[in-house]
Amino acid sequence: MIDFLSTFFSSPVMLGALFPALLIAVVTSSMSMMVLAHRLSFLTVGVSHASLAGLGLAVTLSLPLLPTAAVTAVVIALLLALLPKHQGINEDAGTGVLFAGSMALGVILISNANSYEVDLFGLLFGNILTVSEQDTLWISWGSAFVLFSLMIWARSWWSMAFDMVTAKASGIATSRLRLMLYAVVGLTVVMCVKLAGIVLTTGLLVLPAACAWFWGRSMLSLWLLSLSFSIVGTISGLMWSYQYDWPSGASIIVMLCVCFLFSWAGAWLKQIKSR
Repeated sequence: MIDFLSTFFSSPVMLGALFPALLIAVVTSSMSMMVLAHRLSFLTVGVSHASLAGLGLAVTLSLPLLPTAAVTAVVIALLLALLPKHQGINEDAGTGVLFAGSMALGVILISNANSYEVDLFGLLFGNILTVSEQDTLWISWGSAFVLFSLMIWARSWWSMAFDMVTAKASGIATSRLRLMLYAVVGLTVVMCVKLAGIVLTTGLLVLPAACAWFWGRSMLSLWLLSLSFSIVGTISGLMWSYQYDWPSGASIIVMLCVCFLFSWAGAWLKQIKSR
């Protein structure tokens, strides 16, 4: 075990991947609470898949990959927030429409690109081992923005999640902050593409808080637990990936699923003993 850890932490490739992976783990674990509290899990699925259109535009027009996908994801998230519900289009239906249309557009654009221009497997399932310095810089700035947004609006978002009427009556600008929440979720989704890919990104934004939800009783305790599960899952998943030559994104998601199962089992056993 000691030899493995020594080899793992002395690998230049793994060391290069560790910082952006942990940075993403911190950001996603923090946003994960809001995603679960506001019931936005399906939104993350739709936005992550719809971001393929942005990636396709970036490849076709030779634009920066992640920034272009981020702009696309934020625009789509805001469109979902602005859906005219009074005309019979609910959020689930809108997510499905934009998800299907944007992903179809992305598939068409990427299919016309040369094979050496895009790593389709990496886009779909993630490959943090190929992250570049430019990607790391972009992820760092994006993480700073998301964490800064949470520092300012976390309590308001938390209040809105459980009692929108009271939050509005207390003076919180619920409409504006809802738009900002959707935009930040869209940005966070794209930041996960390098780590977990378009297909698996939702796991990073749902599983950490889902593991913590059995034990946390306040926003602070939920955040600390979510952060702990996310970091443990990310490091352990990268170790699995290194040991068995598995895809890094899938390894991390599987480890987070294992954490969820242990957390659920522990909470169930505690409930049985308390009876």
